[in-house]
Amino acid sequence: MKTNKILTRENQTATEITDSVEKIFKGLKLEYSEVYYLDYEVDEDTGMINREKKVEHYTKGQIERNMRALKNAFYVAKGAAAPSEIISFRKRYRIPASTFSIVLGFSKNTISNIEKDGITSLTTGRLIKMCLNNIDIVYQYIQLCDAIDSDKKDELSKRLLGKGV
Repeated sequence: MKTNKILTRENQTATEITDSVEKIFKGLKLEYSEVYYLDYEVDEDTGMINREKKVEHYTKGQIERNMRALKNAFYVAKGAAAPSEIISFRKRYRIPASTFSIVLGFSKNTISNIEKDGITSLTTGRLIKMCLNNIDIVYQYIQLCDAIDSDKKDELSKRLLGKGV
């Protein structure tokens, strides 16, 4: 993961920290990774800085990433495919992300974006999960896909059905 430079109150560079957290969200106990940095504690009422104690602080970008991670964990708990599951499936069958996107009827970069940033909708995530769990569905999608030629269809089909290539 890319480490972002963060400046503390004393204009010193702080290291971004990643921790696994558990939260209850919409009645579900979710575990996911959150990012933050440490800086001095600030009394919100007085604005006084306590230089004796460092606590978690979040940049706007970190808050946005943490919210996406929480949302993705929620979707996975509700039946969507996790990005790691998609990556594993693609590697197992040697299917490029752009090809998998096109086969499933998404735009060319959708699977790459999902693998990088997480599931964008519960519906999309569930569809992908169904495909990952049932090779016959992916096989049918390949056969119906007009965006790839017949040689590519045959090659992908053989990989899925275990007949090697």
